[in-house]
Amino acid sequence: MKGGIITKPGACGQGGVLLRSSCVLQASCQKRLSPHAGFTLIELLVVISIIGILASALVVSVQSAYRQARQTNCKSNLRQFGVALTIYRGEHDNQTPNWISNLYPDYVDDRALYVCRADKNSGRGQPRPQELLSIQPNIKNEIDSQSGFWDNVKNASDSTRNSTIECCSYLYEFSHAKPPTGWKVTDQRDTMREYKMDQMTIPNATINGVLVPHSSSRIPIIRCYHHWHDQKILGHANATTTAITKEFITINVSYAGNVFVGPLYWEGTIYPGESTQ
Repeated sequence: MKGGIITKPGACGQGGVLLRSSCVLQASCQKRLSPHAGFTLIELLVVISIIGILASALVVSVQSAYRQARQTNCKSNLRQFGVALTIYRGEHDNQTPNWISNLYPDYVDDRALYVCRADKNSGRGQPRPQELLSIQPNIKNEIDSQSGFWDNVKNASDSTRNSTIECCSYLYEFSHAKPPTGWKVTDQRDTMREYKMDQMTIPNATINGVLVPHSSSRIPIIRCYHHWHDQKILGHANATTTAITKEFITINVSYAGNVFVGPLYWEGTIYPGESTQ
């Protein structure tokens, strides 16, 4: 016993001491803890790769959701136009309006319906985007390049349209515009509406070898080209080929009022029961 400290050799190694019945570890008894090891370079790379893959999948999923939302909104717009046109025809001896802008405000009370969310020009440009025309210049025709066929503020050639509607993303195929030269079923018509009505009443389409008029459920009255890059569907590219290929899409409402997705060349739409060989 020294100064109130009881020593007990071997209790805590050779230098161990007991103080008030407790063992006080000296430096020689303490164990050094090894420093905590960090991530290795390979582990970091693996983690970063996984995060990158998850982020990419998230971006693709979000973009797909946006595309679907824009298409759904566009189909809703076209469906409302289809109903409005049906009511209009019922009240005007089966005549269609000169322009879809004429439906406002009596048959369509929201000007926002005239603008597709996928339209980068918000309804102030041509109905068929220039980017699409650059990719497939062979699909271009007078309706695409001449503002007299558009139902927005750039069409100053036809006073019969409703100037209250400044923006319109959609192509109205039954308009008051004069058909391009060479567009005829029986003879040259004065308006696009007359030309389109001929397509539905005069046999000019071949289905299974039979010459028949175009169905009112197939012929589009309003078309949207602004979703062309969203997907591709099977169809004929033009009137001169029987080959079935994957084509860019359009969203359409037919004369009968049904909304459908079809190729750029609407006559080339493939329907259930038709050959895809």
